[in-house]
Amino acid sequence: MGAKPPFLAGRETEKSLFRDFLTDLAGRIAPGTSLILHGPRGNGKTVLLGWLRDAARRSAGVETLTLRPAEIPNEARLGELLAPQSWWRRLGSGQLTLGGSPWKPASAPPAAPGDLLAGRTRKHGLVILVDEAHTLDLAVGRALLGAAQEVGAELPCLLVLAGTPNLEGRLRSMEASFWSRATILRIGRLRDEATREALVRPFAAEGIAVADAALRIMLRHVQNYPFFVQLMGSAAWKQCPPGSERPRVTTAAVERVLPEFRRTKREYYRHRVEELIDRDLLPVALSVAEAFRTRPSLSDGQLRNALARSPVHGVTSRERADAMRALRDLGFLWRVEGELRWEPGIPSLMDYTREAAASA
Repeated sequence: MGAKPPFLAGRETEKSLFRDFLTDLAGRIAPGTSLILHGPRGNGKTVLLGWLRDAARRSAGVETLTLRPAEIPNEARLGELLAPQSWWRRLGSGQLTLGGSPWKPASAPPAAPGDLLAGRTRKHGLVILVDEAHTLDLAVGRALLGAAQEVGAELPCLLVLAGTPNLEGRLRSMEASFWSRATILRIGRLRDEATREALVRPFAAEGIAVADAALRIMLRHVQNYPFFVQLMGSAAWKQCPPGSERPRVTTAAVERVLPEFRRTKREYYRHRVEELIDRDLLPVALSVAEAFRTRPSLSDGQLRNALARSPVHGVTSRERADAMRALRDLGFLWRVEGELRWEPGIPSLMDYTREAAASA
């Protein structure tokens, strides 16, 4: 059996908010804001963005435009992507001219990004989706953000950006006030009940039962982390015998997939630690990991004390603040929703960091 697509559990607030946006866009009501999804890697931002895209495509009177930062090297290319489809039809007929000559896509569009977006929303609402938005070129991002704010204040155009925790700093460097004027959704780990639903519901939809003992093992290993939930669910799905009269996810089936699950997880951790090494952050990350050894979360004061104990960083308050920001931007740390406390951005990565440092 192939891997069954993941079920998007635990994001009901986000889905409800987006449905409200779609209703407004279909009714030609300007959203007056942009939407930002940000959080550590592996928490399901891309999956959620895919759900938003599919929901928008099912909504009458709403079009979607997916932008990939790697494919937008400059503002001219951004203009081509934002240009209304009617322009391309006219260009094919040689009717779109600039200064008496046909406009060619390789040249800058004969209109500002805001005018292009306004033209694109003349008949339909528009949702612009940008994943990995923290990698947007500064000039391109500045043009896109400005156009989205300008048009979204009066016309049915919604810009949706998804990215890692350093997205905030990236957007502020493009347009100082954009972040504070956007609707921000922090995408972190799932709650217990949502994790159970994500693991059980795809099987139940196919008439496959999950044994209670098997579910307990899966829950213990995935740690409410969406990427691990997807890994475990897909691996367990492959263990379900097709054509069985009473297919069932058993304890034995889960035990069979655990070695590969652990190997993939450790490889994932290895890449994250290499990022710390590349940025000269391993010593400070190790000090933080030691502080988390006996605590599930840290207050601001406890985190600063841990950073101050680092042999490299933390001598001054400025260095401590820079280190906190760097670890947050990498997703090593994540502030608990609605609290002034910090937790690991990726579960068990603290343990792996200590192991990696001990063996170095």
